[in-house]
Amino acid sequence: MRFHPSLLLLAALATTPAWAEPSFYLGLRAGTDLDGRFDDVGGNIDSDTPWGGYAGWRVNDTFAIEFAAATLGESSRRNLADAGFEVDGSLYQLGLAASLPVAERFDLTGGIGAYRIEEDGEALTIAGPRDIDYSESGVYVDVGGRFRLNEQWSLRASYTWLDLDAGSDGNFWGGVQLDF
Repeated sequence: MRFHPSLLLLAALATTPAWAEPSFYLGLRAGTDLDGRFDDVGGNIDSDTPWGGYAGWRVNDTFAIEFAAATLGESSRRNLADAGFEVDGSLYQLGLAASLPVAERFDLTGGIGAYRIEEDGEALTIAGPRDIDYSESGVYVDVGGRFRLNEQWSLRASYTWLDLDAGSDGNFWGGVQLDF
């Protein structure tokens, strides 16, 4: 049985009437490539820009539970004598986020949690194409900031480090957030 991380977000949203004065936020973000998730065997890696969204429920003024999903787009490795690949991937994150006001309109943000990457595609080998179906899970740490434009809208940027099987990697994210 496969568990899809978005089910946890739906369950949290479905039970919100039980909580007093819920405080939710939604955001859209785009980031830099996560090419470090691939073993370094040479050749150029061509990756699309990852993008996606996130949603959070503020437990109190400092902490929130946050879920994020992003498409990693298509990534490919070419220019190898007899090998390469093409994969499409997705990234899911669930964790605890923190926000600390340091100025009237600026907050430092951070988070820690678990991630899951799922990718499928095709490996190009000397013996012909082979199907790829790969996934991995691990821990992430996020550090950044949020600039509040007004009570509802803010700009958010962060650096996320992921403990990947092929070697640790991180990327920068930037986007917009809507608070309810």
